Amino acid sequence: MKARVIFLVLLISSVNLFGQVQPLVRKGMNEAYNFQFESAEKTFNRILEIKPNSPEGYYRIALMHFWIFLGSRDEGEYQVFMKFADLAQQKVDVILEKNPKDIETKYLAANLASFRAMAQATSNNSVDAFWSSKKAVSQFEEIIKANPRYYDAYLGLGLFDYAMSFVPDFLKWAVNLTGLSSDKARGFRYIKTALHKGNTVKTEASFHLSKVYNDYLAEYDSGFAILQDLTSKFPRNGLFAYQSAVSLVKAKQLDRALVVLDRVIQLKNKHVPQITALAYYRRGEIYFKKNQFRTAIRNYKKFLDSSKELDLTGIAALNTALAYKMLGKDEEFKLNLALAKGGNQDLFEDTYAIQKSEQYLTYGISPVDLKLVRMRNRLDTGDYRTVYDSLKLEIPKIDNRELKAIAQIYFAEAASNLKKHAEVVTVCDHLSEQSLSSEKWIKPMADFLNAKAKFALGDKTSAIELLEDADDENDYDFRDYIQSQIEWLRRRLK
Repeated sequence: MKARVIFLVLLISSVNLFGQVQPLVRKGMNEAYNFQFESAEKTFNRILEIKPNSPEGYYRIALMHFWIFLGSRDEGEYQVFMKFADLAQQKVDVILEKNPKDIETKYLAANLASFRAMAQATSNNSVDAFWSSKKAVSQFEEIIKANPRYYDAYLGLGLFDYAMSFVPDFLKWAVNLTGLSSDKARGFRYIKTALHKGNTVKTEASFHLSKVYNDYLAEYDSGFAILQDLTSKFPRNGLFAYQSAVSLVKAKQLDRALVVLDRVIQLKNKHVPQITALAYYRRGEIYFKKNQFRTAIRNYKKFLDSSKELDLTGIAALNTALAYKMLGKDEEFKLNLALAKGGNQDLFEDTYAIQKSEQYLTYGISPVDLKLVRMRNRLDTGDYRTVYDSLKLEIPKIDNRELKAIAQIYFAEAASNLKKHAEVVTVCDHLSEQSLSSEKWIKPMADFLNAKAKFALGDKTSAIELLEDADDENDYDFRDYIQSQIEWLRRRLK
């Protein structure tokens, strides 16, 4: 009888502790989502006081410092994250040793491995990141095998499915070594499953789903709608606001994007300065697209002066160089072309900047090149009529084969948006027969635009065939952008 009483007391105490901890978890996570990190840390420390032998408090503090590290690139934050991740893992190991089937604790372990993988990748520890990824994926798969309705775990698998498809070619050996695979379409399904059926991951799933809509499916309105909902719930979260601005840039709503970016800069959260730096990058990008080159230079310089990482510094320097050239400042043009070689070579935008800077430094830049930069910018602002009218007159005057092909694909894109589908077909049929030495991306882009035109003209069979050609050939510059356009059209051809 006495043993039963003791057992009941322990059980009631456990339930009471659980009842105290779960509201604290929700409170702390909402504070962290809103970038109120000091308040969140106090809340999570309260969990440590209530349940010192549980991994929960250590796990939440580790997660918060993981986010801060991603938004600051501060090595000190990386060390704090690793410290609390190790402490959480120790508590996890103790529980799983006693009960290997504790699915909630196994889920924490899988997430910890996932966080480690992303932090290691951000710190350029690529091989460690792949092994941590393999561990995380295996653990998520075990959880789903044990309980297919544990929907939170689908988010982890979905993110790895999606992220592994963006691994640079020179690291594919590591993917093969670890046996990891990628499947963007499956990743998309899993992330949606986690959002609609999951329990504790709806905020993270919403954010990642918005990125899939923006980056993989070119469904910019869908991505923006999700981010609008997140920013209304968490108005101090600069990352959610920044990503909503990116959606608007991709949708060519540049003035609306500027308003959002100004709000991100005003937030100026001291814990995540990289988000503020990126807001200046996007402002520079917008003003460059608007052909307002002095303002673009000012914003690009603010980004280059404040960024804590190499990502996008190459393309920012290249566009700064081009802006100076547009203003007739040749010395600054050459200086920034040299700086454009210093970006992140794992990132397409920066490798493209290296390629173009070397080309311009070696061969110079022609008036036709500069004209095409302005035309590309006008396309990106949605000024299709100006591009169409201007290039219709200019294309016959261009002698250089590669530059003429660029002008023709820009003309076809403008014509497509003006619903001049017959003209698109004529131009793209011609481009598909061209053999280009450097601008090889034009062929898959031409096949995509041709497929889009054929679909609009009612020839669905030809559209499907051309789209498959575009998909097969899409292995050159602008691959991710072209692929997103292919996926956008593919969803409409079903």
